[in-house]
Formats: sequence, structure tokens, C-alpha cells
Amino acid sequence: MIHVIIWVLIFAIWYFYHVYKASAEEKEREEDAYFERLMNSDNDKDKEEDENVGKCLDERTITGLVLTTLRSIGCEPETEEKGGLNYAYFTFQGEKFTIESNDQCYFITIYDTWWHSISIYSDVDDIANLHRTINLANQHVNCTLLYTTNNEIEEIGVHSRRTILFRKEIPELDKYLISVLNDFFKAQRLVLTELEKCKVEK
Repeated sequence: MIHVIIWVLIFAIWYFYHVYKASAEEKEREEDAYFERLMNSDNDKDKEEDENVGKCLDERTITGLVLTTLRSIGCEPETEEKGGLNYAYFTFQGEKFTIESNDQCYFITIYDTWWHSISIYSDVDDIANLHRTINLANQHVNCTLLYTTNNEIEEIGVHSRRTILFRKEIPELDKYLISVLNDFFKAQRLVLTELEKCKVEK
């Protein structure tokens, strides 16, 4: 009888020891997991706060808003400050653009320069056709087309520009900018198509 009691006590001690050990290990794992979640939560919170601060710092100016929007449509702008104005140079669909902005104004000007050119020694009719085509295009496109003469490279260059309102309150600002940029391509197609017609007629 005594032997039975001893074995029961030994079994009970062994059983409760392993139950306690398992419970302690489980509790330790839960505590480790809790502190890990807590640490990650703090890191995520700090990261989120840093991102929000960066975003606020970036978008509280028109220049910052321009850069943020350009990055959101897949562009990698380069910047320059000159004469109190900010310039962002970027490539969109293979075309090089420039955005001029001023943090004191809610309007920006977009330029697409030298997308077409002819020699200053071109035939008089070709130069006249270019002038006439630009005047025609300006009646049908949203951006303004103009030409300049560069005597150093002896070429007449065609350029486009457009001034637009640019504020963070505008819904879907990225799509708005893409729509504006697409107008530049429409202007190019119109001009080049009309010039081809002039060649055929000639």
C-alpha cells in the first residue's frame, strides 16, 4: 500500500512538473510574441509618422506637390531653382518636359521644347507652312504652340507650353496631370500631320 502511495505521489509530482513547465514555456512564448508585436507596432507607427511628416513637408508647397505627383505617375524628376522659380525636369512617355512652379502661386507652367525643328535655311514655303500650321494648331489645342530661332545651331524650333491650376484639392491630381500632358502629344500629332499634308500638296 505504501509503495502504491509513493508511486502515485511520484507520478503526481512528475505530471504537475511537466504541466507547469509547459505552461511556463507557453506563457514565455506569449510574452515574447507580445513584446515583438509591441515593438513592431511602435516601429510601424514611427514609420507611418515619418512618412506622413515627409508627405506633409513634401506637399505643403506647390513645388513639393508637383514632385509628389510626378513620382506617382512613374516619373523621376530632377529639380533646379533659378531666379526665384522652381523647375522640375522629367520624361513622360519618352518626351522631355519641364514644369515651372512658384510656391507663391497656385498655377504651374508646363513646357515641351524643341520637339520639332527645321533649318533656318529651309525653303521659304516650308517656313511659311510651319508658321501657318502653328497658327492653325493654336486654334484647336489646349496648349500654346510657338517657335523660336536659334542662330547658333541655325534651326527654328517648335515648342509647346500650358499654364494650369495645380492644387491638392483637385480630385485625382495624378490623372489630371496625365490628361494635361497628353494634350501636348495631341498638339504634336496635329502639327506633324498638317506639315505632312503640306509636303504632299507641294
